[in-house]
Amino acid sequence: MAEDTTSVSKGCFLIKKSSAHSPRKRRADNIFPEVAGESIAHRKQRYENFKKCWESIKCEIEVLQSQMNSKIFSDLVEFFKRAQNVKSSEIGRTSVVQEIPTAALITGVNMPDHDVVFSQLASELNSHVTPFVALLRSKDCTAMKATMKNVISQFFSFDVQDEDDLSPSEQAQKLSSFTMPVLCRWYGKMIKYNYSKRRQSRQQSQYSDQPPLVVIFEDFEGFLPAVVQNFVMICSQYLSELPLVLVFGIATALTTVHKVLPHAVSSLLSIERFQSEPSHVCVLEVISKVLMTATFPFKLSAQVLRLLYENFLFHDFSLQNFSRGLQFCLMEHFFESPLSVLCCVSSDDRKDLLNEMSHKQVEMFRKTMSFRRYVESEPPSKQLPLLLDDSFAKPHNVYENSLSSNIYEQEKYKEALSLLRVCSRDELLPLLNKCEEILGNAVDSPETGRYCQKLKKSRDGICRLLEQFDKISGIQETWEKRSTQKEALSTVTNRFELQERLMSAAKQKKKESPYDNLRKKTIDAMDEMFRTFLTCPQNMPLHEVIYYDKLQETRKHLVGMPRVAIQIALSNPRHYLQCDCCQTDIGTVQDTLPDVCIAYKLHLECGRLINLYDWFQAFTAVLEPQIEHQSLKCSPKKKQKMDEQLHARFIQAVSELQFLGFIKSTRQKTDHVQRLTWGAF
Repeated sequence: MAEDTTSVSKGCFLIKKSSAHSPRKRRADNIFPEVAGESIAHRKQRYENFKKCWESIKCEIEVLQSQMNSKIFSDLVEFFKRAQNVKSSEIGRTSVVQEIPTAALITGVNMPDHDVVFSQLASELNSHVTPFVALLRSKDCTAMKATMKNVISQFFSFDVQDEDDLSPSEQAQKLSSFTMPVLCRWYGKMIKYNYSKRRQSRQQSQYSDQPPLVVIFEDFEGFLPAVVQNFVMICSQYLSELPLVLVFGIATALTTVHKVLPHAVSSLLSIERFQSEPSHVCVLEVISKVLMTATFPFKLSAQVLRLLYENFLFHDFSLQNFSRGLQFCLMEHFFESPLSVLCCVSSDDRKDLLNEMSHKQVEMFRKTMSFRRYVESEPPSKQLPLLLDDSFAKPHNVYENSLSSNIYEQEKYKEALSLLRVCSRDELLPLLNKCEEILGNAVDSPETGRYCQKLKKSRDGICRLLEQFDKISGIQETWEKRSTQKEALSTVTNRFELQERLMSAAKQKKKESPYDNLRKKTIDAMDEMFRTFLTCPQNMPLHEVIYYDKLQETRKHLVGMPRVAIQIALSNPRHYLQCDCCQTDIGTVQDTLPDVCIAYKLHLECGRLINLYDWFQAFTAVLEPQIEHQSLKCSPKKKQKMDEQLHARFIQAVSELQFLGFIKSTRQKTDHVQRLTWGAF
C-alpha cells in the first residue's frame, strides 16, 4: 500500500560538511618550496624568519611615518584649540560668527598614502581635541544629500560611554533625518548630557565643555565644486550654534581652494595653511633607518634599491607602495633562497642554526659562487679545510653592512678626495668631527659594537688628528703672518720687475704650511680607512644570505608592462590560460582560440585600413568548422540565430580591440577601421 502511494511533499535535509575536511579551513604544511639538501625544519624556519623580519620592518616604517607626521599633527591640534578659544570669545560678544576656521593641509601628490595620514590625524584629534570627527571622501559625497548624511551619521556614531541611558525615542529621533537643525539639537543634548555626567563623576574630561565638530575633506580636488560650495554656505549659517572646523586635504597647491570656491564662499572661511613632510624625505628616512642599519638583517642590492627608489620617484611618490615593493623583495628572498634560513632577526637564533647544521646543509652553502671566490682567494693551506672541515667553514659566514659597490674605484670618490685636498680649515674640521661622531656611535652602540671593533682604531686615529689640528692653529697663524710680511716688504716698482718676479715664483716650489702637511696626512688616512672597510658585498663570502639582488624578478612584478602583457595574451593565450585547446603554432589561427585572439591575429595580416566586411568573413572562415558541427542538428531558425550570435561575437571582439587601443574608427571610409599598432609578438 505504501509503495503505490505518491507523497505530496518531499523532505529536504541539510547535511553540513565537516569543518575538519573543509578546503578553506585547511592550511598548507609547507608554504615554501622544497630544496635539495634542506630539511623540513629549515624550510619552516625560513617562513618564520620572513614573518618576524617583515613584522619588525613594518613596525619600524609605521613608527618613522608617525614621527614624520608628529610635528604637523601637533600644529594642527594647536590650530583647533586656538580656533575653539577664538570662537568662544566671538560667541560671547555677538550672536553671529563670520568665518569658519579652516586648515588647508598640503599633503602632496602621493595619493595612496593619504588614507593613512588622515586616519592618523583623526585618531590624534580624538585623543586631544574632540570626539566628533567626520572623515569625507569624494567617492562617497557625489551629491549634497549624501554629503550631509555622511557627515551627520559619523557625528551620531560617537560612542557615549553610557549611551544606553538615552531613551529609545531620543535614539530613534537621532537617526530620523540628516539635517543641520537635527545636528544642532543633538549637539546641544550631547553637551548637556556630558556636562551632567562629568559633574556627577567629578572627573576632569580630556575635552573642553564645547568640543568642536571637525569635518575633514580627504581629497579636496575630487569633490564636486557645487557640493563643497553648498556645504560651506550651509555651515556658515549655523556657526552660532555649532563650533564647526574644516580641514581641506589638498594634494597640489592652496590655489586649488580659490579655483573651486568663488570669492563669496571663500570669504566665509578663515584659512590657515599647513605643509606636511615631503614623501621623499620619509622614504630616505626609511632607507637610512631600515636598510642601512644592523637592526634588520635583510638588505637590498644596488640595482634593486635603485629600482624601488626610481619607481617611487617616477610613478606616485607613495611610501606605502615603496614598502609593498620592499615586502615583495623580502618575500622573494626568503621564498627562493634556501640560504635565507640564516637571515635571522636574532643573532642567537643564527648561532643555534649554525651549530645544528648537518654536513649536507653546509655543502649547500659551499656551492655558492661567493664562497667559491672566497676559497680561491685564500692561500692553499686554508683551501682544503674550507672545503672539507665543517667546523672550519661555519665561522666564516660574514654578515656585515656595506655599500653596494667599491666606492674607492668610482670617479665620484676620486673627485671628492681631490676637493678635500684643497679644503680650508673651517670646511675640513666639521667633516672630521662628523666622521668621528658616526664611528663613535657605531663602536659604542650595543647593536653594532661587537661587529665594529676594528673601527675603534680608525676613530682613535681621527681623534688624534683633531688634536693635532688644535695644536697647529697658533703655528699656522704665525706662518701666515710671516708670509704676508715678506710679500709686503718686497714692493714692485715697474712692470718688468713684476714680470721677472712672477716667472721666478712660478719656477720655485711653494713651501707647504703645517696645515697643508696635516691635511694631506688626514686625507691619506681617510682614504686608507675607506679602502679597508667600504668593500662591495658581492666580494664577501655568503652575501646571498642577507642580500637580495634579483632585479629582473622585481621589475617584472613591480613595474608592469601592459602593452607587452596584452600582446602576449592575444597572440599566445595559452601563456596565461594554461590550457591545451589554445596551443597553436606561430602564425596559425585556430577556432579554439578566444574570439578576441582570433580577431587580433587576423588584423595583423591587414594594412593601415581594415575592411570590416572582409575582416568578418575571415573571422567566420576561422570559426566555420565549429559552426558546421553545431548546425548539423539545428533548424533553420536556430541557424539564423547562430549567425546573429556569430555577428555579435565579432562585434564584441572588435570593440575589445578598440578599447585596448589596437584600432579606431576612421572618417576616410565608413566601413573601415584604422590600425594603430604595427608588429606582433
